Amino acid sequence: MSNLHSGVGQAAAHFTSREHRLLIDGHWVAPVDGHYFPVEDPATGLVIARVAEGRAADVDKAVAAARRSFESGTWPKLKPNERARLLYRLADLLETHANELAELEVLDNGKPLSFALRGVAGIADIQMRPSAAA
Repeated sequence: MSNLHSGVGQAAAHFTSREHRLLIDGHWVAPVDGHYFPVEDPATGLVIARVAEGRAADVDKAVAAARRSFESGTWPKLKPNERARLLYRLADLLETHANELAELEVLDNGKPLSFALRGVAGIADIQMRPSAAA
């Protein structure tokens, strides 16, 4: 894999340098069948990362974990103000890591950096904060 790209910060370069698994039931796990796919930088054609390919068995595990969490996990037991606090915290983290996330978007799909930055800000300001305030 190569993550050489002018203007990419250390955090984004580090992120692209490792293999990525699936987040299921709070754990990073390899796909059941071991399949990964290459992610290419559309500007250069270079493989910048390898990502787990979730297939039916992985989806079934993820859905079962989500159902368990929804029915008996922490989130449904939280008071609205506690949920809001967590959503505001997520929005703050998105803003804190906006440059890194935007750089990854540029590498992944060729968006101009200015568009990618607005997209990250939009998630924080248009989705997370209003959801928290609701």
